[in-house]
Amino acid sequence: MKKMFAALASLSLAACGPQLETVSFKDGLPSQEMAKLDVPSKTSQSIDDGVATVREQSRGDLAGTWLVTGGTVLFVNGVTLWTLGSLNFVAGFEPTSDNGTTAVWGPHNNDWEGTTWKLTAVRTAPNAFKYTLEAKPRGTADSEYAAIITGSHTVAVDDHGKAIKGYGEGRFDIDYDKAARLPHQDSKRGRISFHYARPNPTAAVTVDVDLKEFVNDAAAPNTAAYRYSQVPGGAGAFEFATDSNIHWFDPTQVALERWSIKSRWSSTGAGRADVRATGGDLASPVTLNECWDTTFRSTFLDGSALSQVKWGVESTDCAFIGASYSTR
Repeated sequence: MKKMFAALASLSLAACGPQLETVSFKDGLPSQEMAKLDVPSKTSQSIDDGVATVREQSRGDLAGTWLVTGGTVLFVNGVTLWTLGSLNFVAGFEPTSDNGTTAVWGPHNNDWEGTTWKLTAVRTAPNAFKYTLEAKPRGTADSEYAAIITGSHTVAVDDHGKAIKGYGEGRFDIDYDKAARLPHQDSKRGRISFHYARPNPTAAVTVDVDLKEFVNDAAAPNTAAYRYSQVPGGAGAFEFATDSNIHWFDPTQVALERWSIKSRWSSTGAGRADVRATGGDLASPVTLNECWDTTFRSTFLDGSALSQVKWGVESTDCAFIGASYSTR
């Protein structure tokens, strides 16, 4: 009888699934690598950190749409490094308090920026956490604390419930309105939201970013959406869209068009970008299509504008046949 009860107990435990490993608070915060975008590049070639326009080029030059893709990736990575770098810097100190459910770091003073910060992390499961990074001008009342960064993170586990450190999924938001109240900060208004998933060393990595930014005293925000996916060391895709006036040179056409680009690449680095602008002062969509080889040199260029310079043959000069436009 005892053996039967023991067997039933074992079956009951097995049905409940493996016991999840309890992850430490320090390992429960996302690392900078968690939401980083990786795109293929060559060390001898630089990617513009710049502009969202395709420069004048010729066949065989570095593909302009690839440079735009790379420059946008640098921008997104810069925000990621700042945000998650701040969290990990704070978490590098010993917590002021830790009762197993909630850990608090700070308050600590940042003398060179004139701020006081505090990080609070709350355990919601053995491997899941919510966190808030608050800051206030140094010397002010605690009622002046503002939540600059809020987020959640779930550490990935294997089939046995053991944590896979460095992998997981989560999201975080940066509130620019609240950050602007701190000393020596930009007077930027708006919000940027990240959602990332890096399940395990072989699964596809995905990062989604949505930005709403108010420029000057504008009543409506400028918006941008970024979507990234890549199999580690393999093929990937990155698309982004924003509202921008492509007729900036014409004072009679001031409406904003929806401008988007979707780039795809193979494991060799060869790829394609499809660009489209719609709405605003455009009577019909305007498109541009470009392909590049493994050295990121333009092999194919096409587009719907009457003045568009064209070269190459899609069927032989493109790693991807057929346009695929962003739906953002």
